[in-house]
Amino acid sequence: MNECGLCEQVLEDGYLCPGDTLGLAERLERMPRLYEALAGFLTPAARGLGEAVSRGPAVATLPVDEAVLDLRYGGIALVLESWLSAVQEARGWGQPAVQGSPEGRVYRAARSLGANLEWIAAAYPAAGDLAREVREMEGAALSIVGALPDRGRRLGQCVAVDASGVICGAVVWQRPGQKLRCDWCGSSYQTEQELLVLLHGLSKAGAAEDVA
Repeated sequence: MNECGLCEQVLEDGYLCPGDTLGLAERLERMPRLYEALAGFLTPAARGLGEAVSRGPAVATLPVDEAVLDLRYGGIALVLESWLSAVQEARGWGQPAVQGSPEGRVYRAARSLGANLEWIAAAYPAAGDLAREVREMEGAALSIVGALPDRGRRLGQCVAVDASGVICGAVVWQRPGQKLRCDWCGSSYQTEQELLVLLHGLSKAGAAEDVA
């Protein structure tokens, strides 16, 4: 018998209960969007237009919010990547590549951890520590940005294929008044055929052959 590493619920086996596994999955899915939302809070709020202006000596203000800076340039990406590195080492795999923009690094690390969640919950003794750190990191970010805005209706996963033949796989959301497109790779879904490809998870090549 084991205990859930987060809530200490008794488990027949494994290291993370189903509820906390689901919670971790949802936090990992939200993390890239939360990371993007933090960008709007980097600069401290400007002085209100109706606020009295002092005639005394000018006082230098901090050009950026340090808490946001820590999360945007270090915190989120490094935490997720360090856990992904530890998971891959525990599985006997090579180390993950760390490259690209901070946004891309957060997305790739969060997505890769999500892809390993079944194994993490079942076989990774540090699963509770991982879940706890991700929860605390999300809480720190939400204390800055507040509740995330409604991201719309989930339609499916992006089926665009890049030059190397890898399917994007990011979730595509439908938002009122906005064109339907993948937030990650930028692929659009405007025509009826493109929408059917998205909704049914078909490859574009396969769909084209069927139409022909």
